[in-house]
Amino acid sequence: MLFRRPNYFPKQLFFRFLTQQILGMVPVLIVATVAARIYLSKNITSLESVQDAVRSFDHAFFSLALVMAATVTTISLWTAYKMILPLGRILVKARSIQSRDYSSADREEESGTTEFEAGEWSDLENTLHHIGRDMETQDISLSRERGETEAIISAISEAVVAVDPLGNLLFFNSQFAVMFGNRDQQKRTGRLSDFFRSPDVLEAFRSTLKTGAPLTISMHLQLKGEHAPRYFSLSIAPLNQVNGQLYGAVGVFHDVTDLKHMDQVRIDFVANVSHELRSPLTSIKGYAQTLKEELQSESSKKYLDTIERNTNRLIALVQDLLNLSSLESGAALESNEVNLKDLTDRVLSQLDTIRVEKGHRVRTQIEVPSLWADPKRIEQVLFNLLENAFKYASPGGEVTVTWTMVSGEVQLHVRDSGPGIPVEHHTRIFERFYRVDSARNREQGGTGLGLAIVKHIVQRHGGRIRVQGGPGEGTVFVCTFPAEKK
Repeated sequence: MLFRRPNYFPKQLFFRFLTQQILGMVPVLIVATVAARIYLSKNITSLESVQDAVRSFDHAFFSLALVMAATVTTISLWTAYKMILPLGRILVKARSIQSRDYSSADREEESGTTEFEAGEWSDLENTLHHIGRDMETQDISLSRERGETEAIISAISEAVVAVDPLGNLLFFNSQFAVMFGNRDQQKRTGRLSDFFRSPDVLEAFRSTLKTGAPLTISMHLQLKGEHAPRYFSLSIAPLNQVNGQLYGAVGVFHDVTDLKHMDQVRIDFVANVSHELRSPLTSIKGYAQTLKEELQSESSKKYLDTIERNTNRLIALVQDLLNLSSLESGAALESNEVNLKDLTDRVLSQLDTIRVEKGHRVRTQIEVPSLWADPKRIEQVLFNLLENAFKYASPGGEVTVTWTMVSGEVQLHVRDSGPGIPVEHHTRIFERFYRVDSARNREQGGTGLGLAIVKHIVQRHGGRIRVQGGPGEGTVFVCTFPAEKK
């Protein structure tokens, strides 16, 4: 047990320690020699005594050196057993843990080569052994979780890719390789630019890697071997370490080609049906007006008024559907400088009849002189919002129109003193044909598409719209537009 060597014997440390012990003998021998010399000098009285003293000194010095050498050797060997050999075993375990070769440390533990007396070295070895066991358990757990994660990501139908801050690939799933890769790009190496030439994709990843903010964009990409482009919704999220430091970004490509196609079919259908309905409705309205002029009976006029009124509603509905289809199909918008005071006065004059009929007071506050936008579309936004305000505000109430500049953006506020809209309806008020109170809204007329059209126009201009207020507080519609010319 004393001379059994471990897998690693720290020879340099052993010889250095032994040398230090031997060198430690020299001062002791010097001190012993000096002491003997002093003793002899005081007790020498004759030549014979000098010779006897020298012989005695030589024997004593030799005996002392021999005893000290034996003592130092014994102490060195014992110290090597108690300190250096355990240190060798600890180094073996540390290197096994560093290389994640936990089996070698376990074999040594099972073979009994680590048995030695209790002490600090033993505590250190046991602690290191437990650390190795814990790291082995964590490695197994991480490996299992990594395998499960890779299996889940590979099973996802969307393409997934992650990159580091320099644009180098961290990982991607099989769906990404099938969609955007080729035979030369099956390995999990390379750069994102090896897969994409689209500046939209590369710029989106750069933006997230620079700002650390998630991002979602829509785009169309031409895949290899396909004639028609595919439409994707790309969602990018940052990858952060525990300390919050950004180390990459992950992107998910949602293939929305089928949804886009279905949406286009719906838009085309609505547009075609609306076009087909507009001609017969116009004819019905014309014949109804002709009959009103020809027939003199009050009952006939009453019926014809009903026909004309409902025909007008159908024509308005068809026109609104055409407007929505035009906006959704991506029809180009004009970009001109719109004088907001002239625009507001013009819309108010168009609605003057309904305003006078209900006795509403109108207050305008125009702090922004102009806005770069499509004049007809902005006029349509203001017309629809004011028409709603005049319809639903209490008789004799006040309607306020305000144009202001807030945080570098132009804001339009249209406020009325009506009954207000419950908060639970705020998220759905801009849906098509959605009505807070169906019975009351139908009495007021309208197609149910006015706010949906307003929302689409505002969004096409790069703006936002929201509604404020609740029951008994009136209603405020807030439209936000970019102030700069696009």
